Formats: sequence, C-alpha cells, structure tokens
Amino acid sequence: MSVEAPLSNGQLFSWREIERYPEDWLHEANLATTWDLRGLTNEQVTTALGRLVDRHEALRTTYHPRGDRPAQVVHDAVSLPVERVDRVVTDPGEHEQTKAELVAEPFAMSGDLNWRARLVTTGGAPLYISLAFSHLILDLWSIHHLQDQFKALLADPGATAETGFTPRELARRQREESWRPRQESSERYWRDVLAQGLMDGLPTLPARVKRNRLELTLHSRRLGGLAAEAGRRHGVTAPAVVMAFVAAGLARHLGTERVTMSLMSSNRFAQEDQHNVGTMNQLIPFVTAVDPGATLAEHIRRLHWAGARAYRYSCYDFDRIAEIASAETDADPGHDCWVNHLFRAWFNYIQVDRRPSDPADQSPAELAWTPLAQQYGQAFRVRVAVQGGRTSVLMLADPEVLPAEAMTDIMRTLALGAQLAVADPDRRLADLWEGPGRDLPPSLFPRDLPAPPS
Repeated sequence: MSVEAPLSNGQLFSWREIERYPEDWLHEANLATTWDLRGLTNEQVTTALGRLVDRHEALRTTYHPRGDRPAQVVHDAVSLPVERVDRVVTDPGEHEQTKAELVAEPFAMSGDLNWRARLVTTGGAPLYISLAFSHLILDLWSIHHLQDQFKALLADPGATAETGFTPRELARRQREESWRPRQESSERYWRDVLAQGLMDGLPTLPARVKRNRLELTLHSRRLGGLAAEAGRRHGVTAPAVVMAFVAAGLARHLGTERVTMSLMSSNRFAQEDQHNVGTMNQLIPFVTAVDPGATLAEHIRRLHWAGARAYRYSCYDFDRIAEIASAETDADPGHDCWVNHLFRAWFNYIQVDRRPSDPADQSPAELAWTPLAQQYGQAFRVRVAVQGGRTSVLMLADPEVLPAEAMTDIMRTLALGAQLAVADPDRRLADLWEGPGRDLPPSLFPRDLPAPPS
C-alpha cells in the first residue's frame, strides 16, 4: 500500500530549486557516496541495505505533480535499485570513477525512487558499493546517518537506530496550529530582509535559462585549519570565518558596503531533528554591513551573528515566501524563478568527513578554472567542501558582474583574511587590499595563476 502526503518545507524547497535546472544539468542535484564492503558476504550486504530501506521512508518515496504543488508518495516496499557488477579491480581509485558515473546520470523528478547503487564484487565477493541520491530525497547530513547505520547493521543485523521524524511526519507537523508561530516568525523575518533590499548588482535568470558563467576553485589544506583556529579564537565557526571574507571581497568588487548573503541551513538545530533522514536544507538570506574600517575580528563576529540570527528562520514554506515577495514591488524579478531572485548570492559550507584540517600543513595550494561552468542559476555562488583535511572553495559567477580578475582577487582575499584573522585580527578590513603584509605562502595561494577559460 502507498500513502500520499504533502511535501515538507525542505522537500518543497529542493523541488523548487531543482525544477529550475536546465534538463542537461539535472545531474547537479545528485549526491554520491561509496562504502567499503571488503570482508563481508553478499547476504550481509543485501540484508543491511534492505533494512535501511525498510527503516527510512525517504528511500521508498517518489514525487508526483499535483497541480501547482507536488506530493510525495511513500511506498510500503520497493525493489532495490542496485546494479550488481562482478569484475577484477586493479585500480585502487576505481570506486571514484564508479561514483562519478552514478552521480552524472540524472534522476527524473517524478515517478522515480531518486536513488541508485552499484555493488561491485570480485569473484562473487563484495568489494564496495557506490550510491547516488537526488537532493529531492536526501541531504548530506542524511547520507552520513545512513552510512553509520549501515555499518551498525553489518556488525549486528538486529541493530536499532534513532531515526527522528520522517519527511511525511515533518510535513504534517509543519501544517499544525502549533507550528504557526514559527511560520509567522519566518515570514516577518523575510519581510524585513525584503524591505532592506536585495543586491541590485547581481542579475537573475528565469528557470532553465542558460548564461555564460565562470567557475574557480581554490584547494588548500592549510586554509580550513586556519579558519577553524580563527573561529576558536573569535568565538565563531570556521564556516563563518570563510563566509566573512567571501562577503568582504564581494562587497569590494560590487562597490558597496552592504551585502546580502544566503546561507544553506541544515535545519537540524533542535535535538529532535538531529536524526531525521530526508532533505531538509534551505537557503536563508541576511543583509549586513561590510565596514572597511572595522577590524578583522569585528567583521568576522558581525557576519557570524547575522548568519546565526538568519538560521533561526531558515525553515519556511517557500511558495508562501514567494507570494510575499511578489507583493513587494522592489522584489519583482520580472520572470518565473523566485529561487534565483531571492538568493542572488549564496554560500554553503560542507564538512564531508570528520578529518580535521591542519593549520600548519604546508602542502601547496591549487587554483583551477572549471572548463565548463554551470550555466544557470544565481549570479554568484560559493560552495565550500572540507574532505580529507583539504578545503575546496568553489566560486561561480557571472563574468559581466565579476570578471575573472575579481573572482581571483576574492579568493586571495579569503586566503589572506583567514591568515590575518589568526596572526593579526586587529588589522582593518581595508588592509586586505591596501595594507602591508599581503604576501601569501604557497600553502594558501599559488604564485602562478592559471588563465581563465577563453
């Protein structure tokens, strides 16, 4: 038996975000992971995977359009979408290629389970399993939970786990009278942000419309360690440190002393939501001053607390917010894509694994342009991923707003800001561009800069 239900706030946000992608970029909604299976039997793997699917509704959910708003359908049982491949593996990095192949294949937004897996064996013995999930059903937080529970079920098939609320239960709670104060608080917050204005220097695009973009990535093992150390010193988080200097560079190149940043929120701040498995991420904007005369410490703390306040209002009904925004004449995008318009500059920081970054790591930093950048969506976006002790900062921008030289300078601003936030936090923000001590070690920023794509 299948049960139909409305979408939760997180599910609706993911649907609205993904439906704006051009058809040939739908794979960008996918997340992937690989789990080591060496030393296990096929029965152990199949049993553990089956129990995960039985336990979590998100793995048994499909989406279906219902007028202007889709619905979720939760199925009692599904056939596991697992492809089995037996082969001799000689390349130790083969699992990365398998994962890349799975994540590159888009899912249909409706009528599909929105996850798939490939189980690779050698001589019949399990080696690894790679899985791909659409953001429609899971976020990265959920994938970590699935992996931990999978390991526990392998060790003990009878293992239990704290599972939190299902997406269907969240949708029901968010429609109850007890949720109304939270909904009204979020709506008041949004009205305040809209009244302060969005960033006029960043144009927006209709859904599924392409435009030339540039994409630059800075890789550094030391950067994340310095950001974490600066965060501890100033009583903030490492993501807040990185975001603060991204915002500073953006403000400088837009010629403004006020910016709007949109943060990706996990919406799992309450203890009761820590174990939810589903898609809960939503963007939430905030407007803040960027004062060149402020010290680095003051700037970091200002951005941190502005972001922390925004997180309080980050679970909301997206369609309702679009209705509110459409009533504001200054917020009229002139097209049908409110996602692009309301989140013109967004920032996301993902700690992919639990390995810490080392602020003393002297491995050379790398700077690289993506040959073909994503050609849709917002005019400015930064995604930070910390994995294996290495921090990768991916910046995407409209070259008519931020040319290649400006993007490179913002990356340099970030690296220098993180260094000085630890070594000399009383320096003025303006010193990032005007003062002495602007030389950077190769571990934070390369001396030889690559040429952008022609």
